[in-house]
Amino acid sequence: MRVTVRDKTTLRSLKPLEMAAYLRAKGWRLAADNPGKGSLWVFQDHSGAEVDVTLPARLELGDYTLRMEEVLGTLADVEQRSQLDVLRDIQTTSADLFRVRAPSGNAESGTLPFSEAVAFVERSRDMMLAAACAAIAKRPVYAKRKAQQAMDYLHQIRMGQTERGSYVLTILSPVAPELRPAQEVLLPSEPEVPYERRVTRTLIESLAALNEAAREAAVQGNMTPFQAAVSRGVSANLCDAVVGLSAVSPGEGLDIQVSWSRTRPIDAQTTGRVLLGSDAIPLIEEAARQFRETAPSDDVEVEGVVTRLARDETAREGEVTITGIVDGQMRWVRVMLGEEDYSTAVQAHRLRQTVTCTGDLIKEGRGYWLRNSRRFSVVPEEDAS
Repeated sequence: MRVTVRDKTTLRSLKPLEMAAYLRAKGWRLAADNPGKGSLWVFQDHSGAEVDVTLPARLELGDYTLRMEEVLGTLADVEQRSQLDVLRDIQTTSADLFRVRAPSGNAESGTLPFSEAVAFVERSRDMMLAAACAAIAKRPVYAKRKAQQAMDYLHQIRMGQTERGSYVLTILSPVAPELRPAQEVLLPSEPEVPYERRVTRTLIESLAALNEAAREAAVQGNMTPFQAAVSRGVSANLCDAVVGLSAVSPGEGLDIQVSWSRTRPIDAQTTGRVLLGSDAIPLIEEAARQFRETAPSDDVEVEGVVTRLARDETAREGEVTITGIVDGQMRWVRVMLGEEDYSTAVQAHRLRQTVTCTGDLIKEGRGYWLRNSRRFSVVPEEDAS
């Protein structure tokens, strides 16, 4: 059955510049341009016949939806696909599109229990955030306080309509089109890849590295493959997100694919799909646990009360133990403080005041060390948790 898109709202959602980018990416050639009114694009099909479309230039034109309907119909004929498929691709031309599929028996109808669907979206968000952090700096663990650039990125990406085929969540990551330099301009070096593309490329490559590390760890029986994969974007945060996503389809694994933006091409050799088997999930979960136990967490703020003080009579620095919540549990955290901060800690201990300190958190045995301590202070009573 052939479907013709005639809905005016849908047709008006097709923007002229996005349509032009799609035509250019598909091999169409600009033949004539009438600024403010429209442009003529031509395409030579496999038989050598020439096809043309007129692309309206402004939404305000009275025949805008009619012209877009004609363009969409012609594209569907040339590409021998349905108008709905072409429409979906046009709407994602300027974005990298991720499809996260949970091949769950519970999702054969294209639906999920509400609580599972919410968890699926949240873990997908965590996965994108882990990649956004890794695109800035590769680390085994990212603290709760993430880089502002990574948090800003989360506000840019969009969740598309879910697709059938078990349960498929679509995530659109907009990326700026690639513009070739003018012929007379010589660039001193390769132009920098936009951060948004670095994130999506990091994500698919880190998932592939995670899959390989799980296979190698199963053979070797140690963490070495996972530790080596940190340089490719693997982290405890990514592992946790993958484990959480797999909970929707226990015993089935995950299928994650990416369709790269047509306006910013990528090497054909770049991975476009990762299949994570269910047998890899326990290994990935264990890797996340060991990452968190052995890797320092940077820029962690610890809040609690001073429960122990220790300083040699002749020393200026002193060791302080702060008891507070770490990873959801009450823990003791040791920290070395300079003379002034140590004096503040002594007074806070005497008055039972809440203190806060920031540093790099490292697990040692049943407790923690807060290295490179900074910003030690007493929390005002009204702000203390």
